[in-house]
Amino acid sequence: MICIKLGCLIFSTLLLFCSTIALDPSDIVLIVLSQEEGYNAAQAKLLESEVVKQAKELEKEPPKIILTHTLDVYGAWTIVPLLAYLNDQKVEAQWYMFCTETTVIRLSKVLSILDKYDVDIYKNLWIGHALYDKEPTIIHHYAEHTKRFKYPNLASGFVMSKHLFQGLANQANEFISSTVDFSIDASYEFATFVLNEGKGARLTHVPEFCVVSNDNCATYPKPFYPCSKVPAKQNAYVAVKTCAKYHVERLAVIRKTWTQYAENIGYFTDTLDENLPDGYIVPSTDQGHCAKTYAILKHVAPILEEKNLAWLIITDDDTMLSLARLFKFLTCYNPENSLALGERYGYRTTKIHGYDYLTGGSGVILSTPLVQQIIRPGVCKCPSATTPDDMFLFGVCLAYLGVKLTHSPLLHQARPIDYSTAYLASQEPISFHKFWLIDPEHIYKEWFQEADLETFAQEKSNRHTEL
Repeated sequence: MICIKLGCLIFSTLLLFCSTIALDPSDIVLIVLSQEEGYNAAQAKLLESEVVKQAKELEKEPPKIILTHTLDVYGAWTIVPLLAYLNDQKVEAQWYMFCTETTVIRLSKVLSILDKYDVDIYKNLWIGHALYDKEPTIIHHYAEHTKRFKYPNLASGFVMSKHLFQGLANQANEFISSTVDFSIDASYEFATFVLNEGKGARLTHVPEFCVVSNDNCATYPKPFYPCSKVPAKQNAYVAVKTCAKYHVERLAVIRKTWTQYAENIGYFTDTLDENLPDGYIVPSTDQGHCAKTYAILKHVAPILEEKNLAWLIITDDDTMLSLARLFKFLTCYNPENSLALGERYGYRTTKIHGYDYLTGGSGVILSTPLVQQIIRPGVCKCPSATTPDDMFLFGVCLAYLGVKLTHSPLLHQARPIDYSTAYLASQEPISFHKFWLIDPEHIYKEWFQEADLETFAQEKSNRHTEL
């Protein structure tokens, strides 16, 4: 009996000792890469409340949580400016954790992972779910890193030690003041910055930072769920940009695949021929396309009003997408607001005169009120016909109007092979772009056909029942 009591006492003492060395949540600063549009901000606030709730259940103080959309930091989504800001504000912690507004965090498991590392021994520690490129890709400037260079899946989150953070923060302002023209993939570009400025620090892959949820996950990306019943597809107008030389090669493909489900659609080109008798002629140039896209906006604006349509969707003739998924995505946004949705790129975005813009190939979605704002006389006239349309109309113009674009990682400017397999495994993509060296029909069948068939077959069945 004495032995049993002694054993219990030792066990209790060990538990007490373990509890004293366990990492406290307040030793972490959690930085959520958030956006201010209503749905996105709500996701960020939900994540914040969940983490606070979990800390309370552990009877601990929660991490300091920062939602980046509440800060006035140029180019916060590229991460480096946040290091400078946090350093200037003297936001101190043992560990700095970054994630997106759609990251699910299991706080106790995160603490358990970090508790394995002494922050003063593992000074350059940087952990997350490591992605890598199988081959050089356009979205990473065709760099030759391949498998030797790993970068984090932002939606899975990553954590760095205070020592690595401090070293990087000391270099952040110099980096920001340098000439970095284009920001495309924040995760990859940040990993490059860490490698160059963090004394060779490289990301350590930790499988508990997951891309797909399972019981062992400390973090994982939350799947997208529509916010309400999918609206009828008549709620949007689809404008496809094309030209005569692609009427056969490209339009035949998209008409056979996704555009067959669009009830309000127009093909905007430089010449009408037997392959496109129902198109619309707009000014056309070999590059830039600003005049072309502006003419599309002018043409479509009265149609949106006449048919009481909520959205304008602009795509290229080599954009492949799922209308079913796109309309589900749009259920989370209020088209009565001035909204611009798509994939975000940045031009000198960390500087006061820089700006973010929506890249055109992945698809750009504008609410009807915003279309009307853009085409108001004297507001957003193209500097020249060949000015890049996405950078000016969906970047400079939006900044002038005071409209902040909303980024979605579900729309893609490049082909599936240009992205890490693990990255795409964590989502149901809405679009891909470019027919170069791929079979676009195969891409549609592999990624989008099932979603479209299921949704639009059900819609057709519902209409038949109503009749």
